[in-house]
Amino acid sequence: MAEMVGKPSVIKLLNKDVVEGIIRSNGPITKPEIAKRSQLSLVTVNKTVAILIQEEKVRVSGASESTGGRRAQFFEINNESNFYIGLYYYKNHYIGAISDSIGELIYEQEFPTRVDIYEEVMEDTYAALDSLIEKCGDHKIKAIGIGVPGVVKEGTITNIPNIPSWEGKDISGILSDKYLLPVLLENDINLTTLGIYNTEYQNNKVRNMALIYLDQGIGSGFIINQSLFKGSSNFAGELSYIPVKQYFPIKGKVTRYTGNFETQISLISEAIEQSSGLSEQELYKDMLIRTIIEGLLSVICVLNPEIIVMKHSCLTEHDCRKIERELANWVDESNVPSIINAADLSKSSIQGVIRMCIRESTSSYSLSNKKRG
Repeated sequence: MAEMVGKPSVIKLLNKDVVEGIIRSNGPITKPEIAKRSQLSLVTVNKTVAILIQEEKVRVSGASESTGGRRAQFFEINNESNFYIGLYYYKNHYIGAISDSIGELIYEQEFPTRVDIYEEVMEDTYAALDSLIEKCGDHKIKAIGIGVPGVVKEGTITNIPNIPSWEGKDISGILSDKYLLPVLLENDINLTTLGIYNTEYQNNKVRNMALIYLDQGIGSGFIINQSLFKGSSNFAGELSYIPVKQYFPIKGKVTRYTGNFETQISLISEAIEQSSGLSEQELYKDMLIRTIIEGLLSVICVLNPEIIVMKHSCLTEHDCRKIERELANWVDESNVPSIINAADLSKSSIQGVIRMCIRESTSSYSLSNKKRG
């Protein structure tokens, strides 16, 4: 944790965020263990936990077995202290959800969404959020998170062809002003990547993972050293721009294709759907796999992930094993990641939105009363 110096009131507030974050991630947990993980003094931890209990953010979950002395108490997050609201845009509708303080989904609903006219998409977004807020009842809402199919920088969205009326708009600021709540926006594939990693691989000590999405457009997300990697301008993962050059047969003629990764994947996927027989389908399927391998080699050589999760409607488990074997012909087998064939990403997507809200609501700084020496 980064150590900072500040006014006592600020130090107290951020120490509270640190302790709450440790309890959230590791609870049930004892005060001595909190002190060890945070590098705060036990006195500071005792005072901070007492404040969190008074604010009903933390509660006692039990006590250790007695060995003759005073039993140590365990503390955990009060999962009903705050709620989070998430929206994830997918194929002309929102996947909406409400979670408790520890990220457990307690309500889900889909909302149809119009996208071409700004006033209509905002009306549908307000309607979805209003409905979810009403479902929260008297519970305090700590943050709203939204996953969008575009590049997000400081709340403003660019490169969003699926919702063209949001291009260049500060949607985060607009929604924050309306609801008087923190509103967090992030690229949809980045959030799906975060959701998959948190639910499937983080506890397995995987440190580096990639998600490659190839259905209805191309997107990718990267976990590097257990953190979401977005690059200097949030452009990391835009694999659609990778240039490719290949020869392949179209209608009996060998044609040289020169273009980008996304266009070629789209052309081949369309050819598979329109193929007239099994042999033609297999031919285009082989072309698809070879094109995917070309794109994956760029990811492997630059980022060297342990796992690549793939999503394309035509891919099977057998295809993923074939891709692994073919990759081993280009790079040493020890550098070939496990290729995972993903089925349904919707659960991971909304989980990613909620995980973003929780992450951004928890401080990563420890400010005062660190143990010395």
